[in-house]
Amino acid sequence: MSHFESRVALVTGATGGIGTALCRQFAEAGVAVAVTDLNAEACEKLATEIRSSGVSARGYAMDVCSTSSVRAAVSQALNDFGKIDILVNNAGVWIHPDINEHGLHPLYEMPEEDWLHVIDVNLSGTIRVSQAVIPSMLASGYGRIINLSSISGISGLPGFADYAAAKGGIIALTKTMAMELAKKNITVNTVAPGMVANRSNAISPNSGTWVGRNCLPSEVARAILFLADDDSGYITGSSLPVDGGRTIGPHNTGWDK
Repeated sequence: MSHFESRVALVTGATGGIGTALCRQFAEAGVAVAVTDLNAEACEKLATEIRSSGVSARGYAMDVCSTSSVRAAVSQALNDFGKIDILVNNAGVWIHPDINEHGLHPLYEMPEEDWLHVIDVNLSGTIRVSQAVIPSMLASGYGRIINLSSISGISGLPGFADYAAAKGGIIALTKTMAMELAKKNITVNTVAPGMVANRSNAISPNSGTWVGRNCLPSEVARAILFLADDDSGYITGSSLPVDGGRTIGPHNTGWDK
């Protein structure tokens, strides 16, 4: 991937699987990275690794559920880097703290504090960070925003109604943001992963996908990198599934060629 000219990216949820893979790919492309997540030490550890490759990076503690935390981290990143060209809203949660032994929470049994938290992190967190970053993009006349959704936001996910609702909301939010910012040279797109491996090299069979395996964090990161590129300026308001074909149609059709 090329065509990044002195760009600066801010990534939320940066120390998770997708976030780490993405920060490393940004660094390989020469993009400076503001690494943000809940744990400041983990952020700075990843930033130190990136700096060792000769690319500028800084770590910042950010809680996307706290407006003051978001605005403080964004303000510090703007002070340190001078601008934010690319925003990747990657922070998210989907597991409830008191999830039952089957891993499922029917909506009619879901505690209010659980679904409020899942929606707050995934959907409201995306809104908070976007509100903090967009003014600087408007001032510079350039921006690439990529929001992380999920195939659950396209197809639903029984047992995780709150997560599916939040991720579906991100798709609608992205389209609206794209409309509002289209004339400002700011694009807004969504990447919707399927089941992603916890480790960078943990490929395993998956009968629910047409390609027959799970997804690697690096594959999701590559899709994000494409939408963050200078040359992707004519793509906005789109939702790109990275799911091995899972959402294109039923897999158990008897076709096994």
